[in-house]
Amino acid sequence: MWVYVLFGNRTEGTARIARAIAAAVDWSNEDRARAAAEVDPSAIRTPGVIFLGCAAGGSELDRSIRRFLDHLPARTFYSSSFAVFDTRTDPVPRVAGSGVRRLRRAVVHRGGRLVSPGESFYTPPGTERVPTAELDRARSWGYGTIATAVRQFHDPEVRSGVLSIEVRHEPWEIPTLVAP
Repeated sequence: MWVYVLFGNRTEGTARIARAIAAAVDWSNEDRARAAAEVDPSAIRTPGVIFLGCAAGGSELDRSIRRFLDHLPARTFYSSSFAVFDTRTDPVPRVAGSGVRRLRRAVVHRGGRLVSPGESFYTPPGTERVPTAELDRARSWGYGTIATAVRQFHDPEVRSGVLSIEVRHEPWEIPTLVAP
């Protein structure tokens, strides 16, 4: 099972939370969380888990995440699961303007399935520091989400996603979408 962690480009807090989630997989201390704008969607290997994160607030999905999802091959939606998260500057989560809701809707609308309902993390405004408790919670959520995906895919080996080689599948190897 391949694991990818992608985030929108707007805030450093989102990038730090994404790196903490990426630390849930042993990647030999390499930084595998990437900005969605830097990733070629056709390079995603399957089966896998794709973590997507963005900043909360606003009414629209981050442009880089939208572009990534729009160019992601259909086979990847059907043979991967998604986990979504957002970062907010208010300690109390709000439903309106939730990045998790926008990401969930975008993934499901395109035929993807979610491995978890999503998570929201607090990053204080005007600072690049993220509370250690939030980074620990992000790592813990990453571990739990990956463990759930391992059970879902029946694949005990978790591999970091290196975005340089595309895997081609024969038509009979592509799993069909099962409605939840």
